[in-house]
Amino acid sequence: MTGALLDLRLALLRGETPCPLDLTDIGRPHRLRLQLQTKSALSDRLAVNLLGFIASGRLGPGARLPPERRIADAIQASRVSVRAALDRLKGNGYLEAVQGSGTRVVPSVETLSDLRAANRENLADLAEFREFLDGWLVTRALETASDDRLADIVGAVAMASTTSAAGFARDETLLRLLLADTARSPVLQALVHHLARSLGSHFTAVFELCGRPDDGAALRRANRELAEALAARDAGAAIRILNARLAGGAEAADAAFPPAVSEDDLLNDLASVQPHPEHLRDRLAREIAALVGSGELKDGDRLLSERRLADLFGVSRVSVRDALAALKDRGLITADERNGTRARAEGEGAGLAERLGALAAESLTNFRDLCEIRHYLEGWAARRAALRGSPGDRADLRCILAEMRRPIADPRRKIELDLRLHLTIARAAGSAVHLYVTEVLRQAVKAYFDYSLSNPAIAGGRDALLLDQHADIVDGIMARDAAAAERAMRAHCQGFRDRYQAVSGR
Repeated sequence: MTGALLDLRLALLRGETPCPLDLTDIGRPHRLRLQLQTKSALSDRLAVNLLGFIASGRLGPGARLPPERRIADAIQASRVSVRAALDRLKGNGYLEAVQGSGTRVVPSVETLSDLRAANRENLADLAEFREFLDGWLVTRALETASDDRLADIVGAVAMASTTSAAGFARDETLLRLLLADTARSPVLQALVHHLARSLGSHFTAVFELCGRPDDGAALRRANRELAEALAARDAGAAIRILNARLAGGAEAADAAFPPAVSEDDLLNDLASVQPHPEHLRDRLAREIAALVGSGELKDGDRLLSERRLADLFGVSRVSVRDALAALKDRGLITADERNGTRARAEGEGAGLAERLGALAAESLTNFRDLCEIRHYLEGWAARRAALRGSPGDRADLRCILAEMRRPIADPRRKIELDLRLHLTIARAAGSAVHLYVTEVLRQAVKAYFDYSLSNPAIAGGRDALLLDQHADIVDGIMARDAAAAERAMRAHCQGFRDRYQAVSGR
């Protein structure tokens, strides 16, 4: 898969413009943070939201877009922002101005082929990952749900929409969010909340394939069965019903595109996915807070100027100013005319890196959740890397493994090489879903490596074994033996999990 197509798939998953990250360099751990700098200005977000509608076929070849004024009113943006978004898509060859007929999607199917291919592959990957995620969400939620909370979940299933694609997608996504919140797992909550937009696209595709032929009667029957299984706290039955109920998910990726939507429906959908300016401010505040909390901005470090922060994150200086004011109120920064704006590590959120680093030590449940997701994805990535990895990917893996075989005195270097090997395998797999999940959980993933590899009780005295395991993984990928690569990766990951549970005594 070309870097350009993978970047396009990541943009569709995020709902944001392609990042300035060089995907060929994703094996370098420090590069992960750069994926957040995604130019989330209103016009850019609108461009990618429209791109998603074109990719899914909701705006088909030759489809006419609503007038600029109506789009601007619907998303509470200026016509200048709307025009900038449309101009961007025209420049990329997805839209065209037709005299006397406004702005339309280009009529050429060939021009849209890469975009549609990116969307189809995302949907197929999401279908596979959603099946795994549903199993874990149901299991964890039923372990922790009170009777009242369980009644809320059962009620949500019983009332789920089966009459429209938009309603079905909304209710299915809300069910996953409810399960994640019930599970009380910060790992699952972060993951599902970030995937909500992409899951909505997946559920829309599923409905178009299997929801309409019988006016939703089959879905209603399945909903009743699912509600009964959840009420009985029968996780196995609930998971089986969920999987059978959404069995069309993988096929939906290759199904015919849905009928064109009306102008009013399109505007309503745009309004629901387009961020309000206040959300951009909050996002920027979270990103700066994360840099302070993780230690990447040290106590007393001077922040960039408002103008440079605005350029870096793709927002207005007003949004930057509002975000900095919120951070000052939380004690994460100080600002005065003499010293400028500086990080303050003693404020709210301080010690985030330490808290993440202690994630496994504090809670076996949190560690188990992270292990479950990471180990599934690592096996998935190893299998795909064996089938899809380019000669450059395989050369990078050989170089990393060769360096791992040399004597390394610095423990931090060992951890960095280990993480780099796994990230390079993720890149070689070419799965935007895998890379996006890694991005969402980047701090927890880094903490997982730091904790596991620096804890003598878990990794101590195992250098030779770990090297052999890494060699087995790389050998499987080099031989393009998908089964061997996946088997070696799962054995490697399971070893850490078993060792942790043994030493924790829980």
